[in-house]
Amino acid sequence: MFPLLVQLRKARNWWFHLCTGRSVYDGADEEHHRQRILVMTSAFLLLLVLFFTAIVPLFIPLSAQGKIAANGLFVATIAGVLSSMMLLRLRGDRISALNIMLLFYGGAFALACFVLGGTSSPTFPMMLLIPAMAGIVGSVPLCFAWSTLVLAFWVGVFQAERNGIQPLQIIAPDNYALAMLLAYAAMSLSIVSIILIYAEMNKALRKDLQSSNAELEHLSSHDQLTRLPNRRFYDERVNHALHRAVDNDNLVGIMLLDLNNFKKINDTYGHGAGDKLLVTVAQRLRSSLRETDLVARLGGDEFVVVLEDSQSTDEITRIAHKVSHAIEQPLHVRQQVLTFSVSIGISIFPLDGRQKHELEEKADRAMYLAKKRGIPVALASLEPSNVLTPARSVAKHI
Repeated sequence: MFPLLVQLRKARNWWFHLCTGRSVYDGADEEHHRQRILVMTSAFLLLLVLFFTAIVPLFIPLSAQGKIAANGLFVATIAGVLSSMMLLRLRGDRISALNIMLLFYGGAFALACFVLGGTSSPTFPMMLLIPAMAGIVGSVPLCFAWSTLVLAFWVGVFQAERNGIQPLQIIAPDNYALAMLLAYAAMSLSIVSIILIYAEMNKALRKDLQSSNAELEHLSSHDQLTRLPNRRFYDERVNHALHRAVDNDNLVGIMLLDLNNFKKINDTYGHGAGDKLLVTVAQRLRSSLRETDLVARLGGDEFVVVLEDSQSTDEITRIAHKVSHAIEQPLHVRQQVLTFSVSIGISIFPLDGRQKHELEEKADRAMYLAKKRGIPVALASLEPSNVLTPARSVAKHI
């Protein structure tokens, strides 16, 4: 059974490519999926008419008139499908292609009603598929227009019969029940097929929408150049980190990093080199830290690192020196060796502050202190004004 499904998918993909000139996997928008419904429906109509013209006569003997009607229906359906699919491939006009298909389909079934018994014809109720297809593949106004035409045809046939105009009846009475059974079975299969294809389209569209929303969410919370989280993401997460530190009685290190003389590097080597430097710094930052540590780009050449679950200031200082050493490795740019340095300022929760802005201010002062002294790392906790405060006692201030 599985190999059969594979072959059916291949046949579906081949037919879609033949009718549109594109791969079934090319598009992800609503237009693409509605074209898929139109193409798959065209294939279904061909198979349905082939069934009536080739399979039904095996069960129901047809008269000469019946064979003419069946062959005429088959030819009209082929003409409609070929015309609409050629228009779809050459011009990509889904609405016009749909209208041509429905015109041939509706016209053939309407004519079949006059030789198969009028309102008693098996094709009479199957015209309900016309507005259904117009609504699913086309639009609501198109569905309304075709519904009006089908309703007008039905009313016309009813009125003609009431006025004594009797259509031909080429189906033998003994075969009428079987003919109607086959007609209703075909209509049910058509409706189920349309529903399945439409459900597939909705599922694909929902999946595409979820993917697009996830991408937009990622873009809104991450820096496009370095792929690191941005300030918005950092602002949301840092307060959660401080709350967790209170609950677990741990330290949290806030590291602010700024590249030294970055403007000079941009002016000397160009903005392309500056962008490459920023991307390299982001990669080196990420590879030097734990998976649980937060790294973000605040803007320009400024980065921030949040070190959670730290046990001591020595551990935080050791990580800062490790980061500094990793970042300051030479970088090859345009066959030149670029050397640079970074200044890192550190504040530690709860030693240096009780709230986010306090920690950021002290880390920022420590960073500029490191720049002034020409050292890679400065620790705000070494300032005499900072007093050791237990984490539990400041929980209410976060």
